[in-house]
Amino acid sequence: MVDIGINITHKALRPNWKDVVRRAVDAGVHKIVLTGTSVETSRESLALAHEWQNTEGTPNLVATVGVHPHEAKSWNETTLGQLRELLEDPLAVAVGECGLDYHRNFSSNDDQILAFREQVRLAQTLGYPIFVHEREAHGDLLKVLDEVVSSEGGKLAAPLPKIVVHCFTGTQAEASTYISRGYYIGFTGTICKKERGEHLRALLPSLPLENLMVETDAPYMAFKTRTKGDKKQQRKRRHLSEPEDCVDVARQLSATLHRPFEEVCAATTRNANDFFRLPDLGGE
Repeated sequence: MVDIGINITHKALRPNWKDVVRRAVDAGVHKIVLTGTSVETSRESLALAHEWQNTEGTPNLVATVGVHPHEAKSWNETTLGQLRELLEDPLAVAVGECGLDYHRNFSSNDDQILAFREQVRLAQTLGYPIFVHEREAHGDLLKVLDEVVSSEGGKLAAPLPKIVVHCFTGTQAEASTYISRGYYIGFTGTICKKERGEHLRALLPSLPLENLMVETDAPYMAFKTRTKGDKKQQRKRRHLSEPEDCVDVARQLSATLHRPFEEVCAATTRNANDFFRLPDLGGE
């Protein structure tokens, strides 16, 4: 399986990050995409991915490179060049996490739109897929994407690369619009929550499995109680998600779609491998 997004640099995961990855691999999550949310976390995620490959001998980890909408206020004239440089790393697989978030507004709408537009153009120029964050900003998100490919000087710009809207929690209409545009949608453990996931479970059967991926967004979107480790470890990990939980996200997806678990795993893995152009681990 592939977890398409975890925040490995978060303080809840970073101190024991190798144990987190090992638990995931042991559970069957053999590929994990580390999410870059700023220049600094993108650089650190790439460094950890390389460290894992060098010490463990397998490329289980790759990373995205980007600036999250919460961090858009930090965008300056040097940011684009820094991202471009980081994307030259062979373990960098997508531009992002980028997008718009009008729920928390840690950065102004104007700053978010500027940073998002520049990152979409960067992905377009370099041919990288885009790892998108969107919350309560559906209309403006589509507007920015359409503007990037709109006619300039009578000449159409290059088409957009592949897009995944990760950690989707929106509406049926929004999901249908993304699918109609050929985008992928990532679902987290929210679909496993009784109340918060109810509307997502209701809309999931209308979506093609060929456009879906699974993720945890660890350590966020926790939905289960930890039972491994001593009591102290359990308390520390109780309200966190980990990439190993991706298996249970897939199980819920299987139950909701009334499709065999193995089929869901195979399809979402194939989608992620194709989207991120992930390395072949061999013998999977």
